[in-house]
Amino acid sequence: MGQVIKVDNRGGTTPDVLTRIGQGGFLSTGYLCDRPAAAVLDDAETPQFVLTNRKNGVSIESPSSTDHVTPGSGYRTVAVLTDRRVVVLVGDADGDTQFAVPLVEIEQVEHTTSIRRGRLTFRREGGSTWHVHTGADGLAEVADYLAAASQAWIRVENECNRVTQTLVTATDHRDDGEYDEALSTARRAEDHLETARATALRFSTDRPGDALRKRLDPVESRCVNTVAEIRVGRARQATDEGEAHWREDDYEAAYEAYERARSEYEAVLSLDQTRLDDVEGIREERERLDRIVGHLEQSPLRRAVRADNAAVDADDPAVAADRWTEAMAHYRRVLELDWGSGDRRFAGDPEKVRDRLGTVAEQLTGAQRAVAVDAMRAGDWYSDAEQYEAALAEFEAAAEAFETALATARDCYPDAVDHLEAEREAVTQRIERTEAILAGDEVGDHIEGDADPDYSVTATIGDPVPEDDGPTAIEAAIESTGTRPGPSLTGQGAPESTAARLRRLDQHELTAVVADALDETVWSTAEADQSPFDLLVRRDDDVMGVVVADSGDEAVGAAAVERCADLASDDDVDAALLAAAVPLEDGLSSLAAERDVRVLDGGSLSAIVDAQDVALPESTRRVLEE
Repeated sequence: MGQVIKVDNRGGTTPDVLTRIGQGGFLSTGYLCDRPAAAVLDDAETPQFVLTNRKNGVSIESPSSTDHVTPGSGYRTVAVLTDRRVVVLVGDADGDTQFAVPLVEIEQVEHTTSIRRGRLTFRREGGSTWHVHTGADGLAEVADYLAAASQAWIRVENECNRVTQTLVTATDHRDDGEYDEALSTARRAEDHLETARATALRFSTDRPGDALRKRLDPVESRCVNTVAEIRVGRARQATDEGEAHWREDDYEAAYEAYERARSEYEAVLSLDQTRLDDVEGIREERERLDRIVGHLEQSPLRRAVRADNAAVDADDPAVAADRWTEAMAHYRRVLELDWGSGDRRFAGDPEKVRDRLGTVAEQLTGAQRAVAVDAMRAGDWYSDAEQYEAALAEFEAAAEAFETALATARDCYPDAVDHLEAEREAVTQRIERTEAILAGDEVGDHIEGDADPDYSVTATIGDPVPEDDGPTAIEAAIESTGTRPGPSLTGQGAPESTAARLRRLDQHELTAVVADALDETVWSTAEADQSPFDLLVRRDDDVMGVVVADSGDEAVGAAAVERCADLASDDDVDAALLAAAVPLEDGLSSLAAERDVRVLDGGSLSAIVDAQDVALPESTRRVLEE
């Protein structure tokens, strides 16, 4: 006669039949010979029922034969039903016989009972049928458990197979670069896994042991890592797209691509990180992406500031004009980004950028005007040297440059339009006069009349090299994010404008610089020892008296203009020029024109100094702190 024992896994005692070994006697029942049944079980499985018998053992029927294994004298048969398999141990002095049938391989379960005896029968996948003889009491519950457990295992295993097959397909899509299809397929695998998980949970809820749930562990890990690999691949693909857009200066498309990449990394890191194979590597990739996005956010403004600084540093007005043009385009691009959005993604305070853009427009106009003035003065030099064809080419180049400056002024610096049009008209008169000379027509002396530009207008156009600290406010906006735009030209070692250096000259030094500057044009200069003027300059038979205004003043006032006009009326000169290192006071241009006083203000003088490479005293260089 056998026994059916239900194992109490919730704090009860373990049955002796699982823990003891040894041969029984005439009045006692033995156990197993080699080792106790509990020692045969794995740590990952939990015993649910134990079936025993003393004589009948176990029968295994196959299509071709039947094996009947019975215990030796004094020993017994012990069948343990766990949450993973059926283990049958048949004791014998010559050594125990051991069988194991996984629950997933059991296709059908039956049981029969008589008054004191019972038999549990189950058919194994492949055709064999097993009969385990035991007691009758409780055998129905054993059969129910075995049937339910085997069906749960079969359903879970089938779903696991579907998960595996689906993940293989997803991996193929990933390897082909078809990330969307790969992710969609992987999600189907997750659905199969969820079905298996639900089945395992239902089976394990009312029964001790978690072997069925543990069966899902490697499948879950594979599913998690496959999804992670696909999403990381999508993130890398989006990152490549972002870099391509960035190279094309499509900042917004680049940002959106990087955001897609970031969302993929976030999705990966939201998975069960205990199952991820390379979670640290994924974190590093995400952090690298964050750094890239940070650089992208700064890039438009960095490019603007870089061009801005290059323009400030340029000695050649033409080069400066190119850099100012580039800076203007980049600053405008900064303003266009995130237009109308309350949540700005790119660096650059709009108000500060607009303010700097206005300054850049002025500097660009000034630099373009300087190019035009240089060409005009070169034309004057060739004209005085009677090289009229070369003079005409320079005048035409000057006219074209003035048109460029006018286009800029009309677009973004309207205050300079009238002045530039006046200077363009002066160049037009030079062109007409030179063409007339080349045609053999008689022309008058061009020092008379209004052919020369009114240099006082440059006071409102400005020095082509800025006198302020450059794009400090814009760089400060970048610095506020914790990064630098590169070497700054606004601090130690920054180039100082010619206009600022001119303002530090004393009266004697400024007079010498004015003389050198006029010598580089079409005039020859000499000190006016017997004249009330500071300098007398000559061109052929024409004489012009030059008054150099006090360099300590902030601006040239009306008194200086009146004094220059009075000296011209009292002295034997053909014209009078008021030179200064500072601008005219507002509204004095008309007074100078009325009194027939030409003006060479700080802006015009610095332009001539830069264009003609007139040397300034080294004492005017700013001494920087070490």
